Amino acid sequence: MRLLTILAALAWMVGVAWFAWTMLPQLPLDVSASDPATLEALNAARMQHGLTFAAVALLPAMVVILASRLLTRSG
Repeated sequence: MRLLTILAALAWMVGVAWFAWTMLPQLPLDVSASDPATLEALNAARMQHGLTFAAVALLPAMVVILASRLLTRSG
């Protein structure tokens, strides 16, 4: 049971990481790539994107693994 939940959590994290990678904020071609304000905005958007998807990947996986540990220990 624990191995199954760990594998499910890993599959969830890999799926979220793949989705996050495909949805990474990009700089449009019609925007100057040398403008410091544009680069700062792009970096801020990428940081927010990374933190959001890290939370989406890790929090549910940790909850499932912890719940599995609690259920298998008490049973």
